[in-house]
Amino acid sequence: MKLFGKLALSLVLIISFTSFSFAGAEIKMVYKDGSKLPLIAKMPDNTGAYLELFSKAAKKIGCKIVISRMPKKRLHQKLGTGDLDFYPGASFSKKRSKYLYYIENGFMTGDYGVTSADTPEILSYQQVKELELTWLMELGSSKLELANSMDAKTQSVREADIDKVKQLVTLKRNPFYVADKEIIDYYLKKHGITSFKEVGLKIHPNCCEGEQPMYMGFSRFSSLYKEKPNPAYDKSKKLSPSNFPTIVDPECVAAKLGQALKEMKDSGETAKIYTKHFSK
Repeated sequence: MKLFGKLALSLVLIISFTSFSFAGAEIKMVYKDGSKLPLIAKMPDNTGAYLELFSKAAKKIGCKIVISRMPKKRLHQKLGTGDLDFYPGASFSKKRSKYLYYIENGFMTGDYGVTSADTPEILSYQQVKELELTWLMELGSSKLELANSMDAKTQSVREADIDKVKQLVTLKRNPFYVADKEIIDYYLKKHGITSFKEVGLKIHPNCCEGEQPMYMGFSRFSSLYKEKPNPAYDKSKKLSPSNFPTIVDPECVAAKLGQALKEMKDSGETAKIYTKHFSK
C-alpha cells in the first residue's frame, strides 16, 4: 500500500507539473521597429490592439507578454533560433513555416492591393506582372517569395506604407502595394476621408484571396513550443496553416496561449478589443 501510495503521489505531481509548469512564464513577442497603428505604435511605444489582445490572453494562462522591437530581418533570425517566441500577425509562407507555426490570434484580416487611382481593377496577383507595376514591400517581406515566383518587378524599402505609395504615384512609378484590410480601414478614419480616390489612390479588395483569419507565427524552436505529427496532414494538398505536417502539442505554452485567444474570440472579447482600437 505504501508503494502504491508513493506511485500515486508521483503520478499526481507529474500531471501537476505538466499542467502548471508554464504558469508565470514570460512569452517573448517581437515586432518590427516601425508602427502599424492601431495594432502597435512605433518603438519604443508598444501600445495598441496587439498589446491588449496578447496581454489579456497571456494573463488568462498565468503568463505575461514581454515585447522586443527590432528590424524585420533580425527578428526573423531570432525567431528561427527560438530566442524569441512569436510574431503577432504573420502571413503564411512555405519558407518561414520551417521555423514558424501558425496559430489564429482571433482577429480577421485580408490583403488589399493599393495602386494609383487610374490603375485597372486587379483581380489576381498575376496582373501585377501583366500591368508592369512595381511591387513595393518592406525588406524581409514574405511577399517577395510570391513576387519572385511570378517574375514581378519589386522594390524593397525599410518601411513601406500607404503614404509611401502616394509618394511613388506622384513620381509616376506605377506602384503596387499590399496592405492589410484593417490598415486600409484605419487610414480612412485617420485622414478623415471617405474614398482613396481623394488622395489619388485605388484599393483592390479582390486581388489577394479576400478576408481570412489573422495568425501569430510561433517559433517552432522556442522553449515554450512543442509539436507532434499531424495525422490529418495531406501531402498531396498545398501546405497551409490548416494543412501542415505537425500540430502543436496541446500541453505547451504556445497551445495554451492559442486556446486562450480562441476563447476570447468565441466570447466576443476579441471583437470588443478590435472595435475599441479601430474606431478611434
